[in-house]
Amino acid sequence: MLGAADRRRGQAVFEGIIERWRTQIDALVKSGLWATIALCALAAAFVFFGAAVFVVAQAEFGTVPTFFGFAGFFLVIALIAVIVLGVIRRRAERRQAEIARAAAKARPQWWADPAVMSAGLELSKTLGARRAIAIGVVAFLIGLLISRNIDKT
Repeated sequence: MLGAADRRRGQAVFEGIIERWRTQIDALVKSGLWATIALCALAAAFVFFGAAVFVVAQAEFGTVPTFFGFAGFFLVIALIAVIVLGVIRRRAERRQAEIARAAAKARPQWWADPAVMSAGLELSKTLGARRAIAIGVVAFLIGLLISRNIDKT
């Protein structure tokens, strides 16, 4: 049974972890809030700047040509965004395909197989710890030698 001092030490560890998470989440929320405020202010500035440019262009070129100019400008921005989106999606698909190919090529580790682990534990119980370790080290070295010969051919 744990003593009171051990329990307090355990609580202090968890409280420290929780406090770090709380601080990180607090910073993330505040950063997100201020980033949203900055984005809204930037959008408002963009709208007023666009209105000012529109008024000046309307006085010089007329209403309809100014509308067509603004429409063309925003159409170019939209086309650039669509092209960039397509490039990003294509890169993501290629990366996913590379990851899938790498995962397919990766051979599972034989020693991570639960059946091998179970057999190893049973063998160590049967033989004893010292003999099992000695046999394991010898088997590991033989495995290394065999894998080097396979990789060379």
